[in-house]
Amino acid sequence: MAVASGGPPVAVLVLTVIAVALLAVQMVAVRPVLNRRSDRVLVGEDVARSRAHLVYVACEGGKLVALVALGTATLAA
Repeated sequence: MAVASGGPPVAVLVLTVIAVALLAVQMVAVRPVLNRRSDRVLVGEDVARSRAHLVYVACEGGKLVALVALGTATLAA
């Protein structure tokens, strides 16, 4: 239907942008922080607790919701 109508529906585009944005936040902002912290822990340094993993999990949950909604919207299109 999307091909016949000239393009994907707005909902599909918005959900795709949301999923990609959450992935970008994880890869650009959260993962480097978690990698630096894990490197310090592996060296044996005693580091303070970090909330970055909670942000990472929240992004994963958001991506899950966005991808399920995206699949539903795509099938409905």
